[in-house]
Amino acid sequence: MKKILLFSAIFIVGLNLFAQPTVKIFAYEQDNLPGTRPAGVVDENGKPIKKAAPKKNYFIYLSFKQKYSIKPVQIFIKGQAYEVGSCTLKKTPVEYIDNMIPNNSGKRILVPATNDIALEIPVAEPSAGQKKTSNLQKLTAKNDVVVAYTWKNKTYYATMKQIKKLPSTVNE
Repeated sequence: MKKILLFSAIFIVGLNLFAQPTVKIFAYEQDNLPGTRPAGVVDENGKPIKKAAPKKNYFIYLSFKQKYSIKPVQIFIKGQAYEVGSCTLKKTPVEYIDNMIPNNSGKRILVPATNDIALEIPVAEPSAGQKKTSNLQKLTAKNDVVVAYTWKNKTYYATMKQIKKLPSTVNE
């Protein structure tokens, strides 16, 4: 009986040694609408200036215990692979303030207050020709956001089923 209990205790402790860290993901998408161009405007070569295409701003954060050393290496948003820029630590809570409405602070909490590390992941340029493993294809098909990160020289994935929307911004 003692041998079975000892084996069970070693087995349970062993499982905890190989478990991946708990990583929370917070992801937001914001439409960035271009302003209007006056009719008949041309560049220095006399060619008409076209209106800029709408873009999207992404605000992606990971939150994890301070004892972990995690490095995001790639991000997939709606199936598209993006390079990860240099990440920055953020003090929580992380807030977004919408200044589009005068006399109304549209403050929104992006990452709630925590004692954990909050890491902002800037989304860089899209990656071209990225091959996905079958596991990664399944993850990106089921989730709007997938963040690949390394911990102890192994790659893990944090996922978010549906990205949250922020109010659009309009450029002049």
